[in-house]
Amino acid sequence: MESSDSKVAGMDWKRVARYSLALLLAGAVVGLVSGLFAVESVRDAARIEAIGTVAVFAIYLAVFARMAAGAAARPIAGAVAAAFFAIVLSLTLSWALSAAWPQVFPVAIDALAAAVEASLLALAATFGVGLGAYLRDRAAALAKVSSRESR
Repeated sequence: MESSDSKVAGMDWKRVARYSLALLLAGAVVGLVSGLFAVESVRDAARIEAIGTVAVFAIYLAVFARMAAGAAARPIAGAVAAAFFAIVLSLTLSWALSAAWPQVFPVAIDALAAAVEASLLALAATFGVGLGAYLRDRAAALAKVSSRESR
């Protein structure tokens, strides 16, 4: 085990924190943008919600793929930790905002929305870690082949 402050049990916790914040900010920005396009029609609202969900999934997938591609060890554990901390931060922030400013943030935490968000994170983490590991291994194989050809 390395003797770094941020590395405990083989995981870089500063890295996990950075990716947790990236996940939180990505979800918040997409939610804010989709909230700006609030409409009265149920059909249009469902379309905007679907577009927002696909956008969030794509961003989460990219974050998890980048995280796994750069991970020296334990990419799955890092992705799980980042997803967990992003959910905890999101729920805590949502609770704090609705408690501090109930006029501005009147919505309480919705269990269905939290479950959908957790499912999106889990699905994106599953595919993102696989994609990131594939890209990392492919880059290593290409570097190995190019180093052989240069000899």
